[in-house]
Amino acid sequence: RRVMDLIGEFFIELIFRRIIVGVFGYYTLFAFYRLTNNEKGLKWLDEASEHEGEEFGKGCMISIVGLISFSALITLIVYLFF
Repeated sequence: RRVMDLIGEFFIELIFRRIIVGVFGYYTLFAFYRLTNNEKGLKWLDEASEHEGEEFGKGCMISIVGLISFSALITLIVYLFF
């Protein structure tokens, strides 16, 4: 039973955190910086940070933006179909 809980938690983490939130966050920021022609933002998004704190901040920003954009997409889909 404990092993099954760990496997389920692993797949939820992999699917939700890494794939959905990470991809939505990264590409939403990428599209925003591309549309606003913000070269500094594109560079910040693509390069690795020198300090661990900066990398953590970038990850938090991508996660927050991803969660918001994923929630907005789900809300839009629910609104359109119901």
